[in-house]
Amino acid sequence: MISIKNNLKIDSIFITNIIFALFPLSFILGNFAISLILVLFCLLGIFHIKSKNLSINYNLSIKIIFIFFILVFFSTSIIFLKFLYIDGYKYENLVPLIKSITLFRFFLMLVIACILIENDILDLNYFFISAAFFPAFIASDIIFQYIFGFNIVGLESFRDHHIPPGKYFSSFFGDELIAGSYIRSFSFFSILFLIYKLKNNYLNKFIFTAILICLLGLAVFISGNRMPLLLFILTLFLTFFFVPRVKPIVLTSIFALCAIFYFMFAVDIIKKKQFLSFHGSIRNNIIVIKDSLMSNSEKSVAEVVNNKKIKEIPLTDFDDFWLRKHGEDSFGQLERDIYMTALDIWEKNIIFGNGIRAFRRDCHKLLEYRKNRICSNHPHNYYMEILVDTGIAGLFIVSIIAISFLIFIFKNYKLLLVNNRNNLILLAATMSLIVEMFPIRSSGSIFTTHNATYIIILASIILSFKKLLSQK
Repeated sequence: MISIKNNLKIDSIFITNIIFALFPLSFILGNFAISLILVLFCLLGIFHIKSKNLSINYNLSIKIIFIFFILVFFSTSIIFLKFLYIDGYKYENLVPLIKSITLFRFFLMLVIACILIENDILDLNYFFISAAFFPAFIASDIIFQYIFGFNIVGLESFRDHHIPPGKYFSSFFGDELIAGSYIRSFSFFSILFLIYKLKNNYLNKFIFTAILICLLGLAVFISGNRMPLLLFILTLFLTFFFVPRVKPIVLTSIFALCAIFYFMFAVDIIKKKQFLSFHGSIRNNIIVIKDSLMSNSEKSVAEVVNNKKIKEIPLTDFDDFWLRKHGEDSFGQLERDIYMTALDIWEKNIIFGNGIRAFRRDCHKLLEYRKNRICSNHPHNYYMEILVDTGIAGLFIVSIIAISFLIFIFKNYKLLLVNNRNNLILLAATMSLIVEMFPIRSSGSIFTTHNATYIIILASIILSFKKLLSQK
């Protein structure tokens, strides 16, 4: 009888580890799979905590994160009560409040993951293998799809009558153009896993790691996801500076990728147009911001954007072609308009924000009396969204979390350089979170199932190691 109970405990621990390791796969399968894995993991985690009578000691970082979740609920509740008083009960006003409550499942996942890791129930080696394998698999599939027009199970490349064929390749993601973003999200794990496995053979480590980096980079390029490519390059530079022992590998890979991209520009005019237009967008945004800052008059960025000054920026021949074909919006006008819209909505409730889903709710009202504004489901930037939804209070809490996170990195920088499995997992999670939360980038909504789960996974790894290090 005792042996049966012991076997059940061992099996339940193994199943819990496998469930957690399935998260990278669930991101490919979609939100339903992510939610299912999250629920199963939380249920198994609660079972282990109760059966082993594990103590729950909330450190300062977790308490601050909990305050952020409370603030999201508080801000949304205030707006709901306001609408209830003015307009009466409407279901569409209740939906954000319900969502703000269900967001606590991510905090529950964070606490459970930290407890299980700290008590050696959750073995991150399974997750490390999974997070290393799937981005390489998707990268290979995208390249296969680019060459043959369909992926390994027969799914054709992305097609839409509004978009030229060959512009995007989505692998198993279908109509969701996030394949490049997925590869970028787990690329650190993939690269560092291979470095760890080949640590005793420098020549093989050099050759195969360089090949892997080129494979991942080429796939992100082919996918057509431009911001993920920029972030992937940032990933390589972070690896170069934070992992000194692999500097020759990364440097060689960067030069190889430059040669590959140059070749791709020569043979694929669609990709050339796509990424040069991205260059034009970045360049013009920088010029507009610089001009607004250097202006002698007290003009805002919005005013500079709205005048005709942007049309006076010298254009290359290709820029002129793209401008005539797609209009001024191709040079970042849409991004600037959406950020200006976000700032306008934030001004309604500066301190505590307007509750979640505020942007999609209020932007339509703004269009009625403000020019050069645009509507969307979210502001396409994590920090803009936090500012709109939770105000200065939310941004302040996030800043405290970020400062705590940076202090942890600097205090344990030498430890991150030690070449063992746990430290490489910690390094991969740390660098991935830095890139994910990079302020100057476009992004999805931070409150979606996909993005919130990904951030919580990274945070749980870092926070659990942070507590273990403080105990030593």
